[in-house]
Amino acid sequence: MGAIDEISKDISEKLGNRLDKTEEEKAVLNYGLFIIIHTSLAIILTFIVGLVTGMAIEIITITFSASWMKRYSGGVHANTPNRCLIIGIIVSLILCILYKTAMMFLEDNMLLLILLIGIIVSYIVLYYKCPVGSKNKPLKKESTRKKLRKKAFTLINLYSIAILAGYLIYIKQDVYILKDIISCIWLGLVLQISMLTKFGQSLIIFLDAILVRLKIS
Repeated sequence: MGAIDEISKDISEKLGNRLDKTEEEKAVLNYGLFIIIHTSLAIILTFIVGLVTGMAIEIITITFSASWMKRYSGGVHANTPNRCLIIGIIVSLILCILYKTAMMFLEDNMLLLILLIGIIVSYIVLYYKCPVGSKNKPLKKESTRKKLRKKAFTLINLYSIAILAGYLIYIKQDVYILKDIISCIWLGLVLQISMLTKFGQSLIIFLDAILVRLKIS
């Protein structure tokens, strides 16, 4: 957590003292500030990486759609927020590169087939796995699990409608940027759904271990 943690602690301590807050209230304030600062930094860094690589729309779309689904479906996390951020950016960037390469050879009919297969598989995995707890968020309350599950299925319904409607508009109007957007929404969805499986969990653990070896906290 490093510098972000120190900044959020310093601000919450000073603000808490000024507002005459208890230590418990300061801790809650510190957590909220940490989330805001870390999320803002994640958005900025993701955008910068996208600009530098010339794939800003793609990487932001993948990251946003995956993060939104993760909020409700759960799944494995890296051991620190910083490593989680770095892994997310790296994986999204790799997916962008793979997508750009695939689009040079993939015909529209084949793209539609891949989109449909990915959506169907995502529904199946979500049905059997969602929501998946983590070390910091075990999700033991059945009421919480049902609430998250319902929201996850609502979101995947929205994603599916957006992807298929966007594809139809792209085919009829030849709006190429729409093809990129719906494909990257799909990539974000599939990426997050894969994080609910043993393969996804193993991948995150592996990448996290590499970052530990590189002494990234």
